[in-house]
Amino acid sequence: MDRKSWIIVTLCVALMGVNWHYMQENQKLAQTEAARKKQEEIAKKPAETPTAPTVAAPANSATSAVPAAPVTAALPEETHSLKVGTVTFELTSKGGGIARAILAGTDQVTLNKNGAEAIGALRREASGMDATSYKLTAKSDKGATFEGTTAEGIVVTKAYSLSEGAEGDEHLIDLKITLKNTGTAQHRSEEYYLYAGAASALKHDEGRYDGFFWNNAGDTDHELSNYFGKGVFSDAPDEYRHSFNALRYAGVMSRFYTHIITRMAEKDASGKLWADRRKLAQPLDAANAGKAEIEDFAYDAVMGLPVVDLAPGATVTESYQIYLGPKEYDRLSKIGHQRSYAMFYGYFKIVSIALSKVMRWMHNISGSWGLAVILLTIFVRLCLWPIHAKSTMTMKRMGLLGPLMKELQVKYKDNPQQQQMETMKLYKEYGVNPLGGCLPLFLQFPIFIGLYSVLEVAAELRGQSFWWVRDLAAADTQGYFMGFPVNPLPIIMGLTMVAQMKLTPQPATVDKTQQRIFMLMPLFFLWISYDFAAALALYWSTQNIFSVFQTWVMKLYMPEPKLEKAALKPAAKAAPAQSSFFNAGGDQKDKKKGPKPPRLGG
Repeated sequence: MDRKSWIIVTLCVALMGVNWHYMQENQKLAQTEAARKKQEEIAKKPAETPTAPTVAAPANSATSAVPAAPVTAALPEETHSLKVGTVTFELTSKGGGIARAILAGTDQVTLNKNGAEAIGALRREASGMDATSYKLTAKSDKGATFEGTTAEGIVVTKAYSLSEGAEGDEHLIDLKITLKNTGTAQHRSEEYYLYAGAASALKHDEGRYDGFFWNNAGDTDHELSNYFGKGVFSDAPDEYRHSFNALRYAGVMSRFYTHIITRMAEKDASGKLWADRRKLAQPLDAANAGKAEIEDFAYDAVMGLPVVDLAPGATVTESYQIYLGPKEYDRLSKIGHQRSYAMFYGYFKIVSIALSKVMRWMHNISGSWGLAVILLTIFVRLCLWPIHAKSTMTMKRMGLLGPLMKELQVKYKDNPQQQQMETMKLYKEYGVNPLGGCLPLFLQFPIFIGLYSVLEVAAELRGQSFWWVRDLAAADTQGYFMGFPVNPLPIIMGLTMVAQMKLTPQPATVDKTQQRIFMLMPLFFLWISYDFAAALALYWSTQNIFSVFQTWVMKLYMPEPKLEKAALKPAAKAAPAQSSFFNAGGDQKDKKKGPKPPRLGG
């Protein structure tokens, strides 16, 4: 094999090894199914007492543990609910914030379910809790106000109201915090923090999408759950702490949902961000109950307020907006303030945004997200049709060069360098560009990665059914065979990929080893994409079927290429000899040499 073949084989083996590891993990989960059922039966016995706590201390360090609530003058908890559209905000006087947000409709999700305290709680320490006792002083259908006094004599007033106007949204709520110094001394502090809530995955296998993020003067970045993992040469960090010059918003996120606290002000101000993770006492999936090796976490974050500097009797007010809802680019872009930057599509963000807009447009036309994915696929393939047609013709012409290529390989088998030179000369002689067949692959790669990024985190697809698929955002598992999930769409994808490869002409330079590798590619891609979201498998299957149809149409209506040499450019004609008659200087050769006549006048 040549160097290219060895590189391909090595890459395939490495990726197959990684996926083999995950397959082993899945088999372990299947083997423990019987043990799980037995543990559930034991848990149902009346002798057992149910486990009350839902959140445990952090796994790594006591410094990130949520401390017990301080002993203060106990006030009865007061609650109030604000309902708009499909969202219900449940407010509480404990922490003076949003205890949870209940999303109805197709979401059916409760946000901040595993929160350490209410969203909007005002902490004096990033890793602490709001120690102020609040009282509900006003309430209505559109808002509520809480008021409390800190141990330092600072009266804290929190006014929540539903967002209205052109940039309003049912998932958006306004918050105004007013701090008044009732003491007799100057009060200055940089340690005021707003709790953004806790994000946790809906299922155990979605935990890798959890994390936190921030926007510093328009530069948005994030950290995922692997930030708290142990490195090769370092221990797992206990927390994240950082100061920013212009902290505009911060929050936490899961795969499909996010919490965003945005500072609403004309001028930017400095702020701090703190985040950590807490191990949940109960697993997210009931099937994992009693499995010590399964760990689920909640991810907390707080956003620091600008520096508070209050003279006795002085007051300062800060305005914020809290978004608690799905990660939808269209929705986040409408509410503005750069919140759409928090989608984090990756390197091909521009492609992802464009495809997201086209897919939403297709949905508005068809009324189905499954049809929208199919129409989007056809749209992309139609845009690439001219390039694909040219690539196919190039590969067919390269196939016609096969006998000539083999003659060169035999003739220069002992001189690879000369063989390469003669091969390139042959390409030039017949006007064949060997890179022409690779162009569609280069164009399709960013499109595939961009669409993958969209479909993996598209909250619009969650819970949407299509044909036999119950949820386009999850694998289309229809059952289990010997403990192995049966997913029809990836299987269809693999079969259509084989059909596509059978109809695609192979270059003349492909040897038997490379042909075997190509034949294994459908099986390899089936392996790595078997648990992908159904929407992604639907996209891939559709584009394979369309590619087969495209090849069939081209075979019927496009003439087969002929092996003809490229027309050479005519050589430049030599300029005709110029007559001495038109030569200003005359023909010097015809001039007779001799004495020149003397000039008159001396």
